Amino acid sequence: MADLEKLANVLGAETIKRIYEDGFSGSVQEAGKMLTDLMKSLRLFTLPLQLSASYQDRITKYLDKARLAVPEKNQIQAPASLSGPIIERFKYLEESNYLTSLYINLLSRSIDKERVNEAHPAFFHIIDQLSPDEAYSLFKLKGGKVKVATHSDLDHQENKFINYRIISSEFSLSELTFPENFQMYFAHLESLNLIKWPILHTEFPRNELNIQTGIIEHGEIELTTFGKLFVKACIPETGFIFFKDKR
Repeated sequence: MADLEKLANVLGAETIKRIYEDGFSGSVQEAGKMLTDLMKSLRLFTLPLQLSASYQDRITKYLDKARLAVPEKNQIQAPASLSGPIIERFKYLEESNYLTSLYINLLSRSIDKERVNEAHPAFFHIIDQLSPDEAYSLFKLKGGKVKVATHSDLDHQENKFINYRIISSEFSLSELTFPENFQMYFAHLESLNLIKWPILHTEFPRNELNIQTGIIEHGEIELTTFGKLFVKACIPETGFIFFKDKR
């Protein structure tokens, strides 16, 4: 009974009830196995529950971490509409994926009566769209604004700018898995209203014939107000910690 109470703290009573009823809608033997699987992993949050032992062990680690991050006196039932989709993602994320930590943090907020207001339903859908590099970039932006300068060449024949590249950055591109995607990452984060990248100063380099050869833009990247709320709820305060698979 104590184990079910702990599970309900994260899943919510309605989810537990639904799992129980779904289990007994089949044969008694099948229902018994479903409940055995449920108790073995203690806090399997999603259907179907017939997962391999390795999945059960991994998900149990994630759920333990989410629960242990919240003082027991503060634990409340999480909305199944939030906890269910998060646990579904846990089944498919690599253990070294930064996004795992974001989902764990959001899950912790959803069961903490003092911080449940931070668990906005939209945050799940935002995490769902992020790449690991983008999650890491948001963590780095917690420290404040970063200056970035870009240079593009001017193609006079096509009358357009080409060869966009970063020429200076306070953001360490070497820390990204795919640094060549920097522009795409930050354009995407901007489209999600998580960051803003205003241009502070523009230069128009010219050749010896006084013909413009390109454009240099000096900008400053920072979190938006919405981005700061997302980071507060989902991004680990001290960085990303991964679980080691002991198989």
